[in-house]
Amino acid sequence: MKSCGIIAEYNPFHHGHAYQIEQARKQSQADVMIIAMSGNFTQRGEPAIFDKWERAKAALENGADLVVEQSVLGSVQSSDLFAEAGIHLLDALGCDSFSFGAETADGERLIQLADQLIQQEAAINHVFQSVRNDGRTYASQMTDAIQAVLGSSSLPETFWKANSQLGLAYLKANLRATRPMEAYLVERMGAGHQGELDREQQFASGTAIRQLIHSRKFAEAKQWMPLKDESSIAHSPAASWTHFWPLLRYRLLLLSPEELRLIYQMEEGIEHRLKKYAAQADSFDLFINLVKNKRWTWVRLQRLAVYVLLDIRKEMVASYFSQPPLIRVLGFTEKGRRHLKAIKKTTNSLILTNVSQKNHSYYEKEIQADQIYQFGLELKQSEQNYTRAPIVIKS
Repeated sequence: MKSCGIIAEYNPFHHGHAYQIEQARKQSQADVMIIAMSGNFTQRGEPAIFDKWERAKAALENGADLVVEQSVLGSVQSSDLFAEAGIHLLDALGCDSFSFGAETADGERLIQLADQLIQQEAAINHVFQSVRNDGRTYASQMTDAIQAVLGSSSLPETFWKANSQLGLAYLKANLRATRPMEAYLVERMGAGHQGELDREQQFASGTAIRQLIHSRKFAEAKQWMPLKDESSIAHSPAASWTHFWPLLRYRLLLLSPEELRLIYQMEEGIEHRLKKYAAQADSFDLFINLVKNKRWTWVRLQRLAVYVLLDIRKEMVASYFSQPPLIRVLGFTEKGRRHLKAIKKTTNSLILTNVSQKNHSYYEKEIQADQIYQFGLELKQSEQNYTRAPIVIKS
């Protein structure tokens, strides 16, 4: 069976995601659509608005055949590492192709740019290092380095859009893979990544939908989401950093600066600012506003907050990227089940469909992330969240 993969978060799952799955299947002529989905914490360093089981179920009800979890060690990362982790996982799942969305229809141009970025990587890094300590953000410094080497006139405007940038990261990771997959681009339709709601458009951004849900405007939110059970969004806790601020604050106040320096991405003495303002701030938003500066942006600090909350150490991330990824199955259709059975003969990765005591060591950080996610939402019986069996959608 031909298989096509998508790297996703579905935070939450909406009509645009269903459209991408449909178009990816059509373009790739895939028999099986496979989703590598972030777990309960997302790429921008936020708790997912709904837990991974709700989001996996929505995907399976709207065109996906197999949903597997992307480890928190790979999902809460900057775009290049996020892409590397996702492509690595799709490769382990035996995907023949992968699909991504971008703010352009010119997939060939993006592939050419990805190849240029790889070929000119040494020159770009050289320019980047020359401005590394000028006080600006990583993104600003890297943007200037790329423009200096490739020439700003050669880069289309859509190059700098959020989804195109992530698409380029996917393409670069795929070009570096030992078994590159076919790539299929689905042009992003409707609102932009951070777009406002437009009633005349078919699709809304995840950001706008999350804002509606957090405002308890469920009637408005549901029109942008292909829900089988419309009551699910009203009855599910809408997670945000508000739920986890007391836990994060406790960690920051408890740990010494020396202990904080062991945390992944803890750099430039930022641990001192974190401790200082954790003692002063009474909310997560206020805390980030006090800590952030030109070098430490909101998103960078949110990711660091996840690392502190989950005690993610530098050696854990290095180990994760140096070995075959774990395949934690969240759900499947009959087609997905058959694909899993087939790849068991060829993949070097451990496939988990049930988490038992004997394989907890392979999945320890994911279990901790799930426990803390549930604890932060003040739910009971948190153990059920990480020991439950995959979702099965019958055709």
